Amino acid sequence: MGTEFVTRVVRTSALVAPMVALFLVTYASPAIGSGFLLGALWGILNLVAIASLVSTLFSLENPNKSRVVWIALLKFPFLYSLGFLLLAARVFPVGSLVSGFSFVLAVIFLKAFGALVAQKLGERKRRTYA
Repeated sequence: MGTEFVTRVVRTSALVAPMVALFLVTYASPAIGSGFLLGALWGILNLVAIASLVSTLFSLENPNKSRVVWIALLKFPFLYSLGFLLLAARVFPVGSLVSGFSFVLAVIFLKAFGALVAQKLGERKRRTYA
């Protein structure tokens, strides 16, 4: 698993989170649905920043120091300040923001679990036909 896994997680999160948010807007409240969507966007941006920072720092050639600084400035002051402002504004319920932020972690878990199950089923199928 490498950068393609992170790309698939980001793509899946970006596709499913608006559907979940629409469901929450319809059946819970607009504040909860909007908070979930903003939390999911916050989590997606955080994951992209972490992946970019790690891939830049541990690239085979010398890391681009200016790129590392820009990514670090995006992640730490900007994303953390954004999260603080979202929580401090009290416009959205805290639970919806946190569940949206954690949604990306749930997608990571489910994708990894699905890959593990597919691998085990593939091994089982090979043993059955061998």
